[in-house]
Amino acid sequence: MTANLAQKFYIISDSVGETALRATNAALAQFPQLTNTSLKRFPFINSLDELIPILNEAKMVNAIIITTLVDDNLESYASTFAKDNHLSYHNVIDPILNIISERTGLIASEQSGTLHRLDDHYFDRIQAIEFAVKYDDGKNRKGFELADIVLLGVSRSSKTPLSMYLANKSYKVANLPIFPEVHIPQEIYEADSRRVFGLTASPLYIQKIRKKRVEMMGLGSDASYSSLERVKQELMFADDLYHRLNASVINIENQSIEELSEQIISRYNELLA
Repeated sequence: MTANLAQKFYIISDSVGETALRATNAALAQFPQLTNTSLKRFPFINSLDELIPILNEAKMVNAIIITTLVDDNLESYASTFAKDNHLSYHNVIDPILNIISERTGLIASEQSGTLHRLDDHYFDRIQAIEFAVKYDDGKNRKGFELADIVLLGVSRSSKTPLSMYLANKSYKVANLPIFPEVHIPQEIYEADSRRVFGLTASPLYIQKIRKKRVEMMGLGSDASYSSLERVKQELMFADDLYHRLNASVINIENQSIEELSEQIISRYNELLA
């Protein structure tokens, strides 16, 4: 394979994927003639349901697969898939684990994310930020089970800004927008109520924010999205849901993200003490 051909690297990890990414970049630095490379990272892969589509995509583009999977089932499936489909595959951490096990007679814990615990919380924050991005706006229902904090709220109730701010404090946050017409995932009802926070405000406050949003998008001022009746309907639906979930309710009105974050963290620590 000549140097000018595109080289695609798929970085797969059950944690952040920073180690595999750094190792790959360090290796690529030794091949300056390779100018047409692309690296695609897939963090927090903890199940075959998440892993299999990535491997199938890698097969389609003939990607080089670099992983730090420590779960034996995931590692075994990925390496076998790569072998069966003639894909280049390397697990960065597995050979080191094998050497340590052979020398000491100990067995690795196969616990995801333990690699970075001594890095003075830096990787905790990175991991939480990656988590918040992956599980923003209910993109993946699995996040509701894995999250430290689950934020619920109608549109324009500061869910995403709060998620990112809390992530910078190393909390893994998943959030879900609430609409009366949209089915609430069963995973929300199964989540630990102590970790679930419902965001609310007065109808006029939410309407004001939505009107500004509508203006920015160039939509008509009569858009139902920003009508007071529509906002009231959504907030009533959300408040009823919070009651059924026994969620902690946080009023966002006229409060900064920093203030709201401190309220959530304080309540979270109180409930889980």
